[in-house]
Amino acid sequence: MAVNNRHLLLIHTSPFHGCENEFNHWYDRVHLAEVLAVPGFVGAQRFILPQTPGERRRYVAIYELESDDIAATMERFEKARPTMSTTPALDPASVTVELLTAVTPMVTPGQP
Repeated sequence: MAVNNRHLLLIHTSPFHGCENEFNHWYDRVHLAEVLAVPGFVGAQRFILPQTPGERRRYVAIYELESDDIAATMERFEKARPTMSTTPALDPASVTVELLTAVTPMVTPGQP
């Protein structure tokens, strides 16, 4: 697959105060699988940001996508979103989404 057919979808989120366990359980046990059921989504991993005063977004889910037509893949994702579960632990005001497209192949140590 060509380099520009590889994409990352970064979704920044936070739970409401006091709801972190419920939020993480839902995200890890339910939501990741729901998103990965969308054709073109091939992997996912969650990260936590270091605690920063005033920062609302504490978690980042990074989804790997492989698609020759990223617009169609994202359209399928948007169409599937209403059927995906949610949790009252998620603060909807904290959600931001970024879509990235690779411009280089992955570089590893020892490569030019």
